[in-house]
Amino acid sequence: MAFQERSDRVVEEIKVELTLVRRDLVQRLSRIEEYMSFLESDVSRLRLDLQRFNDKLQELSEKSISYNASSPTTVSSTSVLDKKPAPVGGVPSPGIASPLPATASPQQVKPYEKKEGLNQTEIAIIKYLMDNPGTKSATPIAQTIGKAREHIARTLKKLADENKIIRDETTWPYTYVVPEEVKKTLTQAPVA
Repeated sequence: MAFQERSDRVVEEIKVELTLVRRDLVQRLSRIEEYMSFLESDVSRLRLDLQRFNDKLQELSEKSISYNASSPTTVSSTSVLDKKPAPVGGVPSPGIASPLPATASPQQVKPYEKKEGLNQTEIAIIKYLMDNPGTKSATPIAQTIGKAREHIARTLKKLADENKIIRDETTWPYTYVVPEEVKKTLTQAPVA
């Protein structure tokens, strides 16, 4: 009888150990799946960035060709890497081709406007939080606006430090809320 009881105890201990191992494996697998979704979002963001770079290069190449075709000066056969950038104002140095027309000003080239000291990404994050109150993760924001999750997480922290958003640290993951005064500032029509 003692042998049977001992073997039953050993079997029960093995079952408990197997249950713990299984629980640990399930938790690790769920973390791996979460990391894979982060990687998938990062890869899709990188694909978008690569496509944007390719489109921008083609656009600049076409502008450069049309600019050079209308210009009476000849372009040397030096590499693009050997050329110095054109000074501010769009006026190229002698002998250097510029993709910008001579009449372009820095204000015309500026890709986005800043509002209340916020850049385009910060504005997009705050607008996402306004449309989706109670957001608890940087991942859906990153997927929506096409930026890296890590970049969004750092920007969320920065915005919270600047009191542009409220970060509820009593929950995990943190919950973010946009204060009313920031909502009013962003929803106001821009002054012309």
